[in-house]
Amino acid sequence: MSRAAHRFFLLSALVLAGSASAVTVKLRPQGAELTRLVQEALAAISTPELPVTLDSSSGPVLSIGSSTGVAFNPDVSARVVGTGTDQRIEFNPNSPQPLAEALRAELTRFIGLKAWTPEAAKLRLSGADLNGDGVIDLTDFALLMNNYGKTGSLPGDLNGDSRVDDLDLRVFGGQYKP
Repeated sequence: MSRAAHRFFLLSALVLAGSASAVTVKLRPQGAELTRLVQEALAAISTPELPVTLDSSSGPVLSIGSSTGVAFNPDVSARVVGTGTDQRIEFNPNSPQPLAEALRAELTRFIGLKAWTPEAAKLRLSGADLNGDGVIDLTDFALLMNNYGKTGSLPGDLNGDSRVDDLDLRVFGGQYKP
């Protein structure tokens, strides 16, 4: 098979091969109200192709009010306290905006979305934008194929199994739109 025919075959397989995967966001909301609001916010950016769910086993703690007793600036809806595994996102109980809006704004920043939309979540969370330019295109496909058949933590290992293989092609194919 010629190189051009092989490339056409692979691209055709990519377009047809899309598969559903899921993404979990690691956050530890404190209390029933914050947990409900986080779940509602994540449901708003979920799609059947890429469900986004909450994993409350680790991640930053989300709380209403201050954990240190330091007063909030009245113009601030939320603040981040600490770093790494000790990070907390605290929401001002007297926020100038509704809690659900403040939460979406902080989650947009935390997750790294350009907007709180299913399209932005799919682009950011699918992992298929391998070069991070905001577009899933043939450059990303080339990065994946450069590592095809290799093992380890490599660009192109979209399903996280430490191998770049057909399963990763399926994930990519679900995101790539020619």
